[in-house]
Amino acid sequence: MGAYARLEPIVGLEPEGSKNRPDADLRGIVERARSGDREAFEQLVAAHERSVLRTARALLGNLEDARDAAQEVFLRVFRHLHRFDPRREFAPWLYRVAVNVCRDVHRRRARMPAAPLDDLDPAVLARPANQETDADAADRVRAIREALRLLSVREREVVVLRDVEGFSTAEVARALGCTEITV
Repeated sequence: MGAYARLEPIVGLEPEGSKNRPDADLRGIVERARSGDREAFEQLVAAHERSVLRTARALLGNLEDARDAAQEVFLRVFRHLHRFDPRREFAPWLYRVAVNVCRDVHRRRARMPAAPLDDLDPAVLARPANQETDADAADRVRAIREALRLLSVREREVVVLRDVEGFSTAEVARALGCTEITV
């Protein structure tokens, strides 16, 4: 892991979906979806929709844009699943699509004022209530929002995928199309 310690994930919950599903199960579902099985595709969506929405919300700063982006992510996945290399892991490919959709949204609104990060769900950023007081949690959420505001879009992508979604450095690198050293 190098000289840097792994940060505790920002989210107080384990990522759901395929990260908790055995690779063989997920590979079978992906292969069936690639072959046109709509039920298998729906299983992929169900396994990943919450984490894709959470990622989009953290990258875009508001729920409305995040919902639109998540919908676009799964539309693109549906259209381009035949391009997915089944020898690779599905999640980094999916999150690369998600990051690209969020980048498209950023480009479209580049001439508009920046969206506030105030819409980030405090539950996504705060530890479970039993570990800190409400005031501590509110302070933590404010600090995280402020820190995210200071990051470039690219830096925010890395932080969200690594520390919110819990991906490894290698998975983040594959999702963003860069080297592990860059991450």
